[in-house]
Amino acid sequence: MTLRNRVSVAAAAGVLIVVAAVSTALYLFYAASLRSRVDATLVDAAQQAAGIARSLKQSGGRGSGTVPDISTPVTVGSVQVQLIPGPVTPGQPNRFGPLDGHDVAVAGQAQPAYFADEHHDGQQFRVYTVAWADNPGGLVRTSRPANADDGALRDAALLLAGLTVAAACLTYGAARLTAGRILRPIGELTEAAEHVTKTRDLTSRLGFPQANDEVGRLASSFDTMLAALHESLTAQRQLTADASHELRTPLTSLTTNLDLLEDGAGLADPQAPALVRAAREQAAELDQLITDLLDLARYRESPPHRETVRLDLLTEEAVRRLRQREPHPAIDSELHPCLVHADPAGLDRAITNLIGNAVKWTPEGDTVRVVVENGQVSVTDQGPGIPDTDLPRIFERFYRAPAARGTPGAGLGLAIVGGVARANDGTVTVRTGPGGSTFTLAFPPLPETD
Repeated sequence: MTLRNRVSVAAAAGVLIVVAAVSTALYLFYAASLRSRVDATLVDAAQQAAGIARSLKQSGGRGSGTVPDISTPVTVGSVQVQLIPGPVTPGQPNRFGPLDGHDVAVAGQAQPAYFADEHHDGQQFRVYTVAWADNPGGLVRTSRPANADDGALRDAALLLAGLTVAAACLTYGAARLTAGRILRPIGELTEAAEHVTKTRDLTSRLGFPQANDEVGRLASSFDTMLAALHESLTAQRQLTADASHELRTPLTSLTTNLDLLEDGAGLADPQAPALVRAAREQAAELDQLITDLLDLARYRESPPHRETVRLDLLTEEAVRRLRQREPHPAIDSELHPCLVHADPAGLDRAITNLIGNAVKWTPEGDTVRVVVENGQVSVTDQGPGIPDTDLPRIFERFYRAPAARGTPGAGLGLAIVGGVARANDGTVTVRTGPGGSTFTLAFPPLPETD
């Protein structure tokens, strides 16, 4: 069953239950009202006992002169009235059976009038018994067939049942129309998902207008998900292409050096030590490239382990290592104590990459300046600056500006810096000019503790 049908059936079932309950209550109320009206009719007829007795006596006197039998039941409208002169006695025959002590007590006004349901000749009657006020010790009984209103009750039941069914049918039809309009975006969303599944086209978009309802948010989330998937797939393909390109050069050089060592005099060749050194350098470059790729994936995909660290001490250690490895140019540091909440390993790698990049672009004899304060690490080089055309892409993976393509590296250092910053809720910015560039890695600072 489709969602549209299920919504329609649910709405119709709900209305059916409600209307059926209301109809039942109305039917019971109507039946009780008819019963009350019958009882009121019986009481009204009983109050006419004096007039009925007078009419019976007058009609009997105009005939043979005999005294009429006023105990014979007479019909007044839809009610039969029976006058029972007093004194009544227990066991006295009556249309609805012998009189009993209760009837005697009512006749003597020791008990109040009462209603009862009696059977006579296979038919049920509603009977009202009351003391005859004009005949001490006598009774007045009024009765009416209990099934006299069955036709009205049957008509009411059929009417209410018809209204209940009609309400359910109308609700089902209206719900189908309404559900069709409401669920149309979901149908389009389903078709779009099926299209993407069939064609693998992640550029498809629903293009729904912005809406604050659930369907609008679902469509917006679906478009966002498709965009993220497309971006991820494109990045993976680009990563594969870039990695293949970057790996091909050192692998080719390494293979060539090994071939040269294998040919001719081999290790006895005077060029063998240089070839071995070159092979080691290429192998180290491959190892560094693989490490960079693993780190970049780790900072991009998985949440890092974060803790409170001294940013100044971490930077001081990175500066110490780089001074040992790169004695020229000089590194001038100004490190103020500050605390940040970040991944220590990732932060160390990012700071090292920033300082190493500055060292690479600073001419010999000039100074790289490193400043740490207020949760920020600023690294300033004395290089030629970054052209405006390259500035938006310097944090992309494997991107290398034309001026950097002759220098060692694979274009992953700054991409790792950007990944570390994003993974630790930080930012990385750059200011550049003809006299050099300043990279600033910033994190929310923590208050100092004593």
